[in-house]
Amino acid sequence: MEKNKTGRAVIITNGEIKNHSSLYKILTSKYSLSCKDTVIAADGGAENCLKMNLIPDIVIGDMDSIKKDTTRQLGLKSKKIKYISSSPTKDESDTQLAVEYAVNLNAGKIIIIGATGGRIDHSFANLVLLASRDYNNLDIRIIDENSEIFVIKKSTEITGEKGKNISIFSLSPYTYFTGTTGLKYKLKNEKLFFSPVRGLSNEFIENTANINIKRGQLLIVREI
Repeated sequence: MEKNKTGRAVIITNGEIKNHSSLYKILTSKYSLSCKDTVIAADGGAENCLKMNLIPDIVIGDMDSIKKDTTRQLGLKSKKIKYISSSPTKDESDTQLAVEYAVNLNAGKIIIIGATGGRIDHSFANLVLLASRDYNNLDIRIIDENSEIFVIKKSTEITGEKGKNISIFSLSPYTYFTGTTGLKYKLKNEKLFFSPVRGLSNEFIENTANINIKRGQLLIVREI
């Protein structure tokens, strides 16, 4: 298997994307998308690739949602696309297959696009995928037109923009905070529980925030 030379993969899934051009602009301006990145389409995500004017290097999945016309159009644009078919009775989602393929390419950084639109069960599966122990050493993030979503499992400094929102959710029964800085609503020497949700719509009061935790793990949704 060819190794990823830049260490970054961009995975395009089959979720609903409302504004393809806006998301492509975010990818190029905020995330410096370039031809050096490996682009992986998760099954029907190939159609989202076409709408974003991206040519995938790999299309992977059980191929139950990719359209024949999409395959034809991709073939007109490139003859080098690699198609990897899996069993339709697989245990993994197409997104997970794409992430695992990226990991095997030695991609330490992974951006997932189109993971939060459409079916709520697929969206939820993609969110909890970020928390997998298998990806502890990865920088893996979901982005859409408004947000960047990622998981932290230790004390972390998060960059943001003063006045923009950040929501913090405990993925464990509770996460114990020793303190925070740079946020409007502070947490110190207390537990943030999985439910009820208390960390919704916090706000950056500086351009960086420090989230210091002693145990637990958090899902972060940062406005971009």
